[in-house]
Amino acid sequence: MRNTDVEPSIDLHVALKKLHQLQPVDGDLGAQYWYQISLLLKEAAQYRQRALSAEQRLDKIQTLLNE
Repeated sequence: MRNTDVEPSIDLHVALKKLHQLQPVDGDLGAQYWYQISLLLKEAAQYRQRALSAEQRLDKIQTLLNE
């Protein structure tokens, strides 16, 4: 099922900038924690883009099959 309520392109710049600011505030462990969170956000965005791309390809295939 497709979620059409979600914007397909999200700019993570603000969130990543804030996480970068939090890194030195929480010491070494906190810095590592926020760094890992920022990596997860980046990876999630990449996987989301891949999923959207795959969905578009499937839509094209479905269209061809229905012709």
